Amino acid sequence: MATLRNILFVIILCLPAGARAQVSAEALPAGTVWYLHANLEQMRNSDSGRELYRWLDGEIFMEIHDEVGIDINRETDSVTAFSDRDNGTVILVEGRISKESRQKLLDIAERDATLDTLKHEGMTYYHVRDPVRHEHDEDDDEEAGEDNGSHHRHELLVDLDDSAWFSFALSRKLIITSSEQQMWAMLDNGGRVAGSSSHSGALFVLTADRTFVQAGLRTGELADDDDDWDSNILRNTEQAALLISDREDLIAVQAQLVSSDPKMTESIGGIVNGLIALQAFNSELDPDIRSLIQNTRIEVEGNVLSINTVIEPGLVVSVLSD
Repeated sequence: MATLRNILFVIILCLPAGARAQVSAEALPAGTVWYLHANLEQMRNSDSGRELYRWLDGEIFMEIHDEVGIDINRETDSVTAFSDRDNGTVILVEGRISKESRQKLLDIAERDATLDTLKHEGMTYYHVRDPVRHEHDEDDDEEAGEDNGSHHRHELLVDLDDSAWFSFALSRKLIITSSEQQMWAMLDNGGRVAGSSSHSGALFVLTADRTFVQAGLRTGELADDDDDWDSNILRNTEQAALLISDREDLIAVQAQLVSSDPKMTESIGGIVNGLIALQAFNSELDPDIRSLIQNTRIEVEGNVLSINTVIEPGLVVSVLSD
């Protein structure tokens, strides 16, 4: 029997999304912990992204087609997801959905979980949950108590596992949330995040004209109490952002770390530059990998570390396939 996460994954990927080309800082709430945007249409329609898309199709989309009979290639263009501290996870998909596909998705949810049909201001939305896991999680919450910071951080990343709300009520939009209050707010505001047009403390977002993937994270949410190098980096890093895009038929990768300590930023930059310099002269290294390393640039400006490189599309697929 499929898990609730798999059900939601199918719901997200089998919808035809609209022209949401990329995500911006203004489209995210102030308390955003992480965000992810994938533009599959851009991948399909660019020379650099086409091979990457074929890999995704062979590794992921064909399996979904075999299991549920929905063709991702014809019905999906993009998906945007984020999670904020106050309301949990939100997933937005824009586009049309056929009556047949909608019914198929509802049948999957009803078959593999508990599905409730609800109304808000005349608009229909659904609550889908795993009743067995939901009961266990409630018992665990009572035993752990409410003052458990690590549990809270964990829930920010997995809060769609056992319960979620979703709706097709708004034209050309699918909304999925991890709280009912957030669903009401999204329906009331036409699928937009209320008050997101201007706020302080926003996560940094990298953008490009032809974006494939955007992602960002407040890395402090992942830090633990171990006094080692990795956790020290996390404790001193406030944000991380990633951008994968098209650049003259190559795949451009840009990553940025925003640190609370400029000295830490400089140290990390020095270490990465040193590793690149050592590997650039490694005679046993694959020529394509050596070229990738030689094309990588590290820049440190204040408390911001930037890593930039361009990659041949075939090399990306080769690395992923390994």
